[in-house]
Amino acid sequence: MKALLLSDIGQLRLVDAAQPEIDGPQDVLLKVRSVGICGSDLHGYLGHSGRRQPPLIMGHEAAGEVVEVGREVSDLAPGDRVAVQPVTFCGRCAQCLAGNRSLCEQRLIMGMNAPGAYAEYVAWPATNLVRLPPQLTHEGGALAEPLSIAVHAVGLAHIRPGDSAFVVGAGPIGLLTLAVLKQSSAGRIIVSDLSDARLEAARALGADVTVNPRTEDLEQAVADLTGGSGVDVAFEAVGLSATAQQTLEVVRNKGVVVWIGNNQRMIEIDMQAIVTRELAVLGAYGMSSLEFERSLQMLADGVIPIDHIISRRATLDEGPQLFDELLETPEVIKCLINFD
Repeated sequence: MKALLLSDIGQLRLVDAAQPEIDGPQDVLLKVRSVGICGSDLHGYLGHSGRRQPPLIMGHEAAGEVVEVGREVSDLAPGDRVAVQPVTFCGRCAQCLAGNRSLCEQRLIMGMNAPGAYAEYVAWPATNLVRLPPQLTHEGGALAEPLSIAVHAVGLAHIRPGDSAFVVGAGPIGLLTLAVLKQSSAGRIIVSDLSDARLEAARALGADVTVNPRTEDLEQAVADLTGGSGVDVAFEAVGLSATAQQTLEVVRNKGVVVWIGNNQRMIEIDMQAIVTRELAVLGAYGMSSLEFERSLQMLADGVIPIDHIISRRATLDEGPQLFDELLETPEVIKCLINFD
């Protein structure tokens, strides 16, 4: 099969690789139909996070068609269309037993410490595959994973009716967080980003206020929105010191801050602001099975306007040059690699 291999930091190669085989009785072989390029893959390509070590086939936001099933798989058959939940779980550790399967102590993550979906075929456990609703395309299925990240993050914040919210980062996860907030009981929402094109997408998705801190006064915009007290909840969807600090600066005393971004490993932060203002700072990672299924249904029901999220489509053959293109073109929000 053809696959896009991260052969070294900053180097992607289109290679002929061995087609994966069904190793376990619960495994399924998929023909990949659509796979999204995640910001974390771009960071892995650059070597920023240290969580993707070459040689590696990346890619975890995938949907495809069942080709072959293991002998113990009874609820899937060749031809079924499925979305991939990319974090496996053991079902036995303390986190799994507590219902936190994405934090499993034995977890494997597709495209990080297991072969990924930037390839024509990928093998994955049946327990991590969910049938696509009939009306949902493979492209929609490929958005289920990033949407479920946003659903999980918003759920952690325990939004109350009318809560004001702030999202820094209008990339795919930030915009999907905005879209989920619009489906919640949240009140007015402000979005910050350095790209005017991405802020335009945020407005199209329903942001009440958008701010480019390069050219506008973010502090004043938040004060105008909240009467000077700060937002109730702030979400960080970039993963840098500056943007993490920004969430602390815009939130009210005793406010809630949720960090989703996972780029810069070590950051410098104002700890006194957290302590003396009694801020609740939460990390958000992964999703539950219910959140993943809910995300698929939201996409199928059309409540998430994916046309404002998907802004580039490519083929696997474009892969070796594609990552550089995306890094140089911030107005591209979500790029999908589609297979015939």
